Amino acid sequence: MIHDVDHPGVSNMQLVKERDEMADLYGNKSVAEQNSVDLAWNLLMDPAYRNLRATMFANEAEKKRFRQLLVNSVMATDIF
Repeated sequence: MIHDVDHPGVSNMQLVKERDEMADLYGNKSVAEQNSVDLAWNLLMDPAYRNLRATMFANEAEKKRFRQLLVNSVMATDIF
């Protein structure tokens, strides 16, 4: 559900080549993927989703582990 959220429709390489501000923000690495993770995570952290978060992780350690799994899953989709 997170992969390609807000994807600009061009490759990461093109974003870097065009010096897009998103490429600058993410250090020219996995640009679209990092953006997708950030947008999705920020949405999940919205107070409106407190109950959903409670079903996904019960404490900070679980939250940290969930985020790492999320990041790894989305970053694995970067095909360079």
